[in-house]
Amino acid sequence: MVVRKSNVSARVESTLKRIVNESDFTHKDAYELGAKIIAKGTAEELLLAMNTDSDLEKKLKETEYEILEERKNQLERELKDM
Repeated sequence: MVVRKSNVSARVESTLKRIVNESDFTHKDAYELGAKIIAKGTAEELLLAMNTDSDLEKKLKETEYEILEERKNQLERELKDM
């Protein structure tokens, strides 16, 4: 396996970052859990399960919508204050 030096967190979906921020886990915990899942060799199976779990997909979409709505409101406030 070739190790690439890059900023992984820049490629992580903002929705997933938000979920980590709102959980009891820190970013370090999230990376460690992810690394352990990859090391166990179950990451691919887990990703497939996550992508087919409609409840999880719905929760991710709801969270993504909330983030976008929050950002929209912030931009509207900034525009109003100009």
